[in-house]
Amino acid sequence: MDSSTIQDLIYKYFQIAKSKEIEGIPDFFDDKFTKFGDSPPYDRRELERALMLEQLQFASISDYDFKIEDLKVDVIGETAVATFVLQSTGMIVDDYSFRGTTINNRSRVTIVFKKDKNGRWKMLHQHFSKMTG
Repeated sequence: MDSSTIQDLIYKYFQIAKSKEIEGIPDFFDDKFTKFGDSPPYDRRELERALMLEQLQFASISDYDFKIEDLKVDVIGETAVATFVLQSTGMIVDDYSFRGTTINNRSRVTIVFKKDKNGRWKMLHQHFSKMTG
């Protein structure tokens, strides 16, 4: 049950970039959330900065689509680890220059989840690594 709940959360999370309902992003994150992304800046992002950059990225992408391959979820008590390959496409739009950059990324993704005190699964950490070739 927990495994399928987490799989659903992952799909709903990436669906936000399509629906542009970015106000819902904080609901996915634990208070101690961190992220290593596959696009600049490459530093570890703590919750506040990660949230701001995630909302900016999701709001700036048009014609977004994604495909999740080889999704595996391991639940270990109140913690879970999801690993998968994310194929994402779209156009990042720069509102200042009115130009766009096409993206076609394939990344290995690891997301660590923890169950909160209300029994809801929250993302504790994301790690994306862009695949070449």
